[in-house]
Amino acid sequence: MPAPQEPRSPRPETEYTWQGDWARPTPPPEQPPRPAPTDRQRRQAARRRREMRRRRRRAAFLGTAAGILVLSGIITLILPKSMKGETEPEAPAVTGTTQLVAPLPYAGTNSSDTSGIVQTLNRGTVGPQQQRADTGYTYTATPQKSVQLGEFGRVSTSWFADAAFLGDSLTAGFCANEYNIDVGGALICGYRSISPNTIVNRTTVTSPDRGEEVALDVLAANQPAKLYILLGTNALVQTGNEDSFINYYGRMLDELRAALPNTTFYVQSILCATQETVEDDAPGLSPDHIGPINQQIKALCEERGLYYLDLNAEFSDENGYLLTDYAQPDGIHLTVSGYNKWVSYLCTHTPYSKNNPYQPGSTYYLSEEMQSQLADLP
Repeated sequence: MPAPQEPRSPRPETEYTWQGDWARPTPPPEQPPRPAPTDRQRRQAARRRREMRRRRRRAAFLGTAAGILVLSGIITLILPKSMKGETEPEAPAVTGTTQLVAPLPYAGTNSSDTSGIVQTLNRGTVGPQQQRADTGYTYTATPQKSVQLGEFGRVSTSWFADAAFLGDSLTAGFCANEYNIDVGGALICGYRSISPNTIVNRTTVTSPDRGEEVALDVLAANQPAKLYILLGTNALVQTGNEDSFINYYGRMLDELRAALPNTTFYVQSILCATQETVEDDAPGLSPDHIGPINQQIKALCEERGLYYLDLNAEFSDENGYLLTDYAQPDGIHLTVSGYNKWVSYLCTHTPYSKNNPYQPGSTYYLSEEMQSQLADLP
């Protein structure tokens, strides 16, 4: 018996309109226009679209990251063996507490006999050993840092506020009654015609700013945090007293270190003279003569752990003589532009510290806000 069919839904009655001899269906009534979405509805729709885009991007990112991790793991596991052809070494056989190792030609009684003699490895002598007083101690020294300062950023002249300068007439040019060069208010101990023996013998000298004094006493009374030394031009104008000069130079450094135990020393190399001056009346200030002496001064600094500044290289021409652009007519002393170059060199050759007054725009410069944030760091 056939299954009963579901009754069909009645067709909607269609109304017709007669137009002449034709019956045309009456069009359905027009639907009212959909109301325009409000601003709130538009914002909600925009938020939904943005959220969908974020979800799609997040899913794509997570899928990519997971793929990279899986691929990295596969490469890590497969490549070392498949590409390099490496095989796992077989573990050596161990019997009891003795492990067999390769023969050591130098370990037996006959260093040339390597015919299959197998050495035993004493595990008690391998690895870190506790040092004892009865067997002595072994010390490993850390690598020695260079005493010669390189270029590290650029500090302002306020760096010299707690410094002192010791030297001859070249240093005296910094004095207020000479060229009055800005070195941040540093103490200037510059005296005409002095040498290292003047400091050692505590000879009374004349400062352009303060009059007669003993240089070592002035420095000891002020205890500067930094001391810049440039001495030797007067003693080396003529040749023949190099050994005495180096001897006094070392003694001078020792006297100063004893009087200034908390001072950081910056020893500057001696400047050569211009070529014309050397050929006329200053053979001792030639590059061939000054070069070896500066190397001996550098060695004195290495022995004592003092900073060494190769100032002469900054003022030398291609042949090692003093550049005429910065020299007075005498070929030995400096012009004002020479002093400015000198100060600029010192400002760019300081040992690094985050507390140094680096100039804005210079390497290592930190704003005050950044310095306060890093105040607790070494």
